[in-house]
Amino acid sequence: MNPLKWWARRTLRLRVTATATLVLAIGLVVGTTVLSSLFFHSRVKVVDQTVNAELATVTQLVTADALPAPLPSAPGGTAFAQVLDAADTVLAATTSASTVLPLLPLSQFTHRLGHAFTTTASSLGTTPMRVEAQTAQLHGVPVTVLVAVPFADVTSALDALRNVVVIVVPLVLLAAAAATWLAVGSALRPVDDMRAAADAVDVNATNAAPQLAEPPSGDELRRLGQTLNRMLRRLHVAGEQQRAFIADAAHELRSPIASVQTQLEVALSTDTAPTDWPAVARDVLADVQRLSRLADDLLLLARLDSSPPKLDAAVDIGHLACPGGASVLVSGDQAALSRMLENLTSNAGRYAAHVDVHVTTVGGEVVITVDDDGPGIPQAHRERVFERWVRLDAGRSSDDGGSGLGLAISRAIARAHGGDITLDVSALGGLRALVTLPLRRD
Repeated sequence: MNPLKWWARRTLRLRVTATATLVLAIGLVVGTTVLSSLFFHSRVKVVDQTVNAELATVTQLVTADALPAPLPSAPGGTAFAQVLDAADTVLAATTSASTVLPLLPLSQFTHRLGHAFTTTASSLGTTPMRVEAQTAQLHGVPVTVLVAVPFADVTSALDALRNVVVIVVPLVLLAAAAATWLAVGSALRPVDDMRAAADAVDVNATNAAPQLAEPPSGDELRRLGQTLNRMLRRLHVAGEQQRAFIADAAHELRSPIASVQTQLEVALSTDTAPTDWPAVARDVLADVQRLSRLADDLLLLARLDSSPPKLDAAVDIGHLACPGGASVLVSGDQAALSRMLENLTSNAGRYAAHVDVHVTTVGGEVVITVDDDGPGIPQAHRERVFERWVRLDAGRSSDDGGSGLGLAISRAIARAHGGDITLDVSALGGLRALVTLPLRRD
């Protein structure tokens, strides 16, 4: 089993607790190791200073051929000093050291002359001693000055420190792991509550958007709750729009389907003369064409909602809007832009006798105006007509070819291209559709 995959499948609470405990353990081990090392070296330095001072004093006396008996001792009388000849004979010693038996035979430290070292194999027994030795001349004869200071206090203190560390560090790690486990569990409890509440949400259950209880704290968890509630509101609105769209589409489709069915049933249930069947077929064909246009509009809206048109092609919107006019380039999808212009002009021509289309550029935008001399639209309804399936009155019904989707499709296409469509009063007395699109940069 891959350890990384196994670790990734563990709970967040466990991973955070284990990671925090591991980091703390590494820190404690490194810290205690450094502390022990600093403590040991500081105590060794103090002992070595005592050894060096006693060694320098005795060596100076030997060199001056003024060897007293007994040898002077360091303050506190903790140092053991001896002067040995080549045969390990003690020539002089402090009152604390033996005058007969050398602290260490010459063979054990001749290779360490001038360097302090620790030993437990002295004539004093197994007590740890810090030892240093060096040679000198006594009456022209080489002798060895040997100084030793007890080291047991240092080693005992170091062992005590290590024992404390061995006991305290696991206890600290255990306490830290328990505290982290509880703290992370407490911090994640609101997340679990929100997860359970979100899992139980049914966006179709009520007319109001579902709401999760937000944590009272002002931290990231509260912001997470606010974000989830905004997402639920968007999902609720999208669901309501989808249900309304499906209901409206079913209603719009039912009318031409019912018309086709009625006409065929009447024609089949009566003695329709063969010469009358072409008229029936024309009426049925008109309804089928309405169905086809409606299906095309629904498919186009679905494509615009799911994947906006590609905007990488250079489109001459000037020629599309006004054939033979000035060339004006935009980035977009030519088929979609053609559909937008066709919807606007056909919508204007359905209710007007005269339609004018103009293309101009203002700054970095192209402005397309579609003016007509029709009845226009009241200002209060100029935004509403961009909603899907909206027809303002009986005069704007689906019987004359309108499905209530044309303006919605046109605005969706314009906004997908970075522009927009607004409605205003035309200089011709009717309605003006104002399209703005960004010019192609190159």
